[in-house]
Amino acid sequence: MSHHIRTTLLTLMLLATPATAQYKVEHLGPRINTAGSETAALQVGDTVLAFASMAPNTGGGLFGVKHQVTRLYQARIAKSGKLSRPKEDRWGFSASKDHTGNLALDPQSRDAYFTRGDVETLRCDIWWAPAKKRRGWEKARRLEGPVNDKHHTATHPAVGRLADGTAILYFVSDRPGGMGGMDIWYTLVSDGVASEPVNLGPQVNSASDEMTPFYDQPNGVLYFSSDRAGGQGGFDIYCATGQRNSWQPAEPVCHCLNSEQNDLYFTISAHDSATGIPTAGYLSSNRKDSYFLSDSMCCNDIYRWSIDTAALLAMQQPPRDTATAKPEPRQPRVFRFFPLYLYFHNDDPDPRSTDAGTVADYADCQLRFALMRSQYMARQRSAADSAAMQLFFDSCVVGNFDKVNELLDYVDAALQEGKQAVLTVAGYASPVYLDDYNHALSQRRIVSFINMIRVWKQGRLATALADGRLRIEQEPMGIDELSAYNPRLSDAVYSVEAARSRRIEVRSCKIF
Repeated sequence: MSHHIRTTLLTLMLLATPATAQYKVEHLGPRINTAGSETAALQVGDTVLAFASMAPNTGGGLFGVKHQVTRLYQARIAKSGKLSRPKEDRWGFSASKDHTGNLALDPQSRDAYFTRGDVETLRCDIWWAPAKKRRGWEKARRLEGPVNDKHHTATHPAVGRLADGTAILYFVSDRPGGMGGMDIWYTLVSDGVASEPVNLGPQVNSASDEMTPFYDQPNGVLYFSSDRAGGQGGFDIYCATGQRNSWQPAEPVCHCLNSEQNDLYFTISAHDSATGIPTAGYLSSNRKDSYFLSDSMCCNDIYRWSIDTAALLAMQQPPRDTATAKPEPRQPRVFRFFPLYLYFHNDDPDPRSTDAGTVADYADCQLRFALMRSQYMARQRSAADSAAMQLFFDSCVVGNFDKVNELLDYVDAALQEGKQAVLTVAGYASPVYLDDYNHALSQRRIVSFINMIRVWKQGRLATALADGRLRIEQEPMGIDELSAYNPRLSDAVYSVEAARSRRIEVRSCKIF
């Protein structure tokens, strides 16, 4: 089965009518849901459903809720699938005076991440609790690093793993540098310390709000909710294939899950063992059969969704006559864009570092650069300079990066045929700093490109890099002696000449 079919199952459900799709969206009923708000259901193993709940307060306040706090709850799942009456936070994550919710578990380490929010301001921080060796978690503490910011919110954690085993945390924030409203960001985490956050970019985020991400690790798909234009109403559930900030354009999942009200907190609890397709999970919604005291816009309830994958795939892929079918001829891939130039903002990655190595991924560097277009445009001194800079961003910063996937597809096809590949990559820096510093910086830029290759398409090329079937010949050049850029005669950072000098060149790809 193709990766595309696996990772776009819920979009394929658009092909089915309600009578034939074999899906169900079930309200969990009064044992789990109240007239307050229940959200963020996450199945832990096969035996526990964890979720957040803020019970109603009939004493008054907004929507009948006055200074109530959201807490975590757990309900046991019997073999029959029946849920027990939930108990309040047996794991000790909830706070007495702050909202607590949005639980996420690392798929490898079982470390727990969750949100705590101030009752008055609703500003949130992300907390971390390391898993104990056998069961349970250590005492939770606030996640260290730049994710939590006293001036902005950080919430809705979702955890995945990169191909090299690094833990990656997706989260939601209104911090500066986003696309507008609440955006989804990511950070790399290790032992409760987060790296500098990176915005997921315009393939996922919009000028509207994006919230409640969930990363399907087996299929490499991010699910989230957005109230952008074009949906069915309120927040709708969307999905995008990729990782870090390299994504296919997000698409809404089918009408069978989205409603005219708010649909949030999509999670997956089961996959088909043969195909890997998601078969069941949970979402929260205030659709018409949800419980509420006085206003249906108030309160979300938890729903379980499920689907018969065999029936869906049969509809999507009609039987083939294998006796008469002829194999489709393989189309040779040709890559035509050597040398391929890829560009960086000044002193990126790892500003002020003298190290030759980095954990940065070029996809992150490129996105940071692309999002700085307005800053560069504002520094141009003439209409001609502005036109040249606009063309540089369109054709070079964005356009050349679009060719990277074509290059890696070209390499991947050769490796799948049993061949080997060698990429020659040169790195350059602008002549602003000393030679030794520029040499290390140009080396870091090459390494960031190698890091991007290592995690491309969920690590598809990682094994070939490790065993030598794919080799990268590195040529860190320092400054470009032939560049027309002269820092004494032009802007040291924002001119086209300066920007063109900060690059790597993929000079060739040898297949043998």
